[in-house]
Amino acid sequence: MENPSDRHVGQSAADPALEASEARFRNIIEKNADGILVVRHDGTIRYVNPAATRLLNRPAAELVGEYFGIPIIAGNTTEVDLPLFESEIRVAEMRVVETEWEGEPALLASLRDISDRKRLEEELRQKIDELALADQRKDEFLAMLAHELRNPLAPILNAVHIMRLRGNDHELREKMRDVVEQQVRCMARLVDDLLDVSRITSGKIQLRREPVTLSTIVNRSIETVRPLIVAKEHHLHVSLPEEKVVMWADPLRIEQVLNNLLSNAVKYTDKGGVIHLEATADAAEIAIRVKDNGIGIAREMVEDIFGLFTQVDHSLARSQGGLGIGLTLARNLVRIHDGTLTARSDGLGKGSEFVMTLPRPAEGVIDEAPPPAPTFEPAGQRRRVLVVDDNLSSADSLGLIIKLWGHECRVTHSGPEALEEFDVFHPDIVLLDIGLPGMDGYQVARLLRTRAVWPELTLVAMTGYGRDEDRRRSREAGFNEHLVKPLDLDALEHLLARLGESRGAAPSSSPSSY
Repeated sequence: MENPSDRHVGQSAADPALEASEARFRNIIEKNADGILVVRHDGTIRYVNPAATRLLNRPAAELVGEYFGIPIIAGNTTEVDLPLFESEIRVAEMRVVETEWEGEPALLASLRDISDRKRLEEELRQKIDELALADQRKDEFLAMLAHELRNPLAPILNAVHIMRLRGNDHELREKMRDVVEQQVRCMARLVDDLLDVSRITSGKIQLRREPVTLSTIVNRSIETVRPLIVAKEHHLHVSLPEEKVVMWADPLRIEQVLNNLLSNAVKYTDKGGVIHLEATADAAEIAIRVKDNGIGIAREMVEDIFGLFTQVDHSLARSQGGLGIGLTLARNLVRIHDGTLTARSDGLGKGSEFVMTLPRPAEGVIDEAPPPAPTFEPAGQRRRVLVVDDNLSSADSLGLIIKLWGHECRVTHSGPEALEEFDVFHPDIVLLDIGLPGMDGYQVARLLRTRAVWPELTLVAMTGYGRDEDRRRSREAGFNEHLVKPLDLDALEHLLARLGESRGAAPSSSPSSY
């Protein structure tokens, strides 16, 4: 834009060339998209262009002659707020230069609306902050995950070392076996919690609702957490309704929520503290309260603690275990039961209270008790089992367990080996790892189906993936069952007992293999 200081507007009006130049200059200013104001050094507005009237939301007749309330200094570039409407403030970038207007020294201020740019900058800044916070939480979570996974590994390694040194001591060996089993279950539970969060957030978790009494849920949870309560010498006070209260819920999931609330109360309450568990019910609602006199929650954190990977106190939580996903999972499990989970605390050092509410089913809508679960008695038949897993330790140890159960078992470690052994061994059941190198488990399963001359062959997928789509994919590949690692050995033992009836006359080129 041409600088008005180069034009002496107040010079002789008789100069036609000057008049023409001034007219062109005024035309440029009038059509400029930026707001242009000419202001005397005493602050009086001498001229505004149409863009300036729109920015200031006032006509030129009102502005000219008024005092310009924004401090302006020649050579400065500043950002100013313009009250365009009562409910909206626009931001403008103001540039100021010295000029001369009608023979008098003046200041020319150009105003450019940068509101949209500032809004985008703020949104970008917030996004960057959110990403930085998410990245920080991710790093903290990975550190906690590593910590939580290392915790059970230490006693496992210790137990193995003890059994190696004192393997002849039957009592000590059994004690160490219990240690290993307990710690492996702990690791599996951590993984299950992570998967549950993923399933819930993606809307893929399914409830298995059934009639269950409130007292059953509460008593089961208390028994689960009792060892922790005893270890910290807490005093647990329980209050339940005298009447029989029946819930319509997934008992395992509601028990999971209550276990989390009780475990947190134990974890964040000093030794010898007091925990209250109170359940009440009216015609419409069932409420379960867990209250403690522990470390409490800062007022500003009461709602935040339900956020994913949030810890009340990182140092304490890390020392006592926890990934910061328990309360997120608990609230979501209650939510999909059409209930609520809330927290309350008067501040740090003043304890906390969690309240779970669930809708009470109308009388007569459900039966008072669930149908009895079917019982299972192992048939005891001897099976011919082929284990295929590229992890040598996992495969060989699983094969040994299956033999100790009384079954015939062979072990291979790759797809081609499995196909070769299959043609010789003719197994009833194949336990097949999905993540094999080269030829994966899906490919092996399809080939086995084409090679089997007996329809009773049972294929069991073994994998670390347990999502619905993983199970669907294994079914499509020809698997009958889908087991998630680490395998539940009790469930596997039952599975081997009930699957694949003995074929007696099954083809076999190796009779001694039975």
